[in-house]
Parts: sequence; structure tokens; C-alpha cells
Amino acid sequence: MFGGVDSFSVRRQHFSPLITYFTHHMAEPKSERVLNLLGDDYARQILAYLTKEPMLVEELREQCDCSESTIYDRLDQLHSMGLVSEDLQIDPQGHHRKQYETILNSINVTFHDGIYEVQLEIKEDPLDRFARMWNGMRRN
Repeated sequence: MFGGVDSFSVRRQHFSPLITYFTHHMAEPKSERVLNLLGDDYARQILAYLTKEPMLVEELREQCDCSESTIYDRLDQLHSMGLVSEDLQIDPQGHHRKQYETILNSINVTFHDGIYEVQLEIKEDPLDRFARMWNGMRRN
């Protein structure tokens, strides 16, 4: 690794117009995982397509022109890092399918003084924010 990670932060954009941003510092290994994942063509394509509208795996597979297992793998990684959200959809026949949406607005990598800083801007609705804060309080 060149230099080091000075800090890795997530900036969450709230849907409420009264709340703007806050920064949450994360452990260094996550920054390396995010950067490695964003180096993957399929992960970047998925994030780009999901900025237009929420999509199902089948729709993403058609857009990205790759196997369904590749889409599931990248979505699993993107979701575990908090870059996409998933919503369970039930069609009129009772079939369950997940619809995905990107919650990543932007990523900024800054290089200075022999180190680099990674900052993600994440959309967050008020209920998610409350749940995250509540879980944080319960751990302490």
C-alpha cells in the first residue's frame, strides 16, 4: 500500500431539508475494500445504472451484459459496504424479488502529504438514520 489512509469517512445526505451532512469515520480496511470494489467494471456499471432508477437483478443483467451470478455477487458486495439498498418486491402472483437502488452520491479521494483520504457521500433517509443511531447507542 502506498502511503496510508489518513481517514475514511462517510458523509450521509439526509432527505430532510433541515439536516445536511455528517461525517462518520470508519476503519481503514473498509476503505481498501471500497476502492478495490470500485475498480471492478461491473460494480461501477451497476452503480451507474442504479442512479437512473431502482432495478431488479434481471434488468441489471441485461444492462451489464453479464451473468446473473456476477450481478448477485457485485450487489452483495455493494450492499455489504452500504453503497446500495435493497427493497423486497412482491408481484401479484406472490413472487418475491429484490429491487436495488444506489445510495452512493459520490466518492472523493484526496492525496496530500504522502497519504490519501477516501470520502463517500451517502443518501440516507430519516428512518435509516434513526435505526443506525439507535443501534450505536445500544452497543455503548
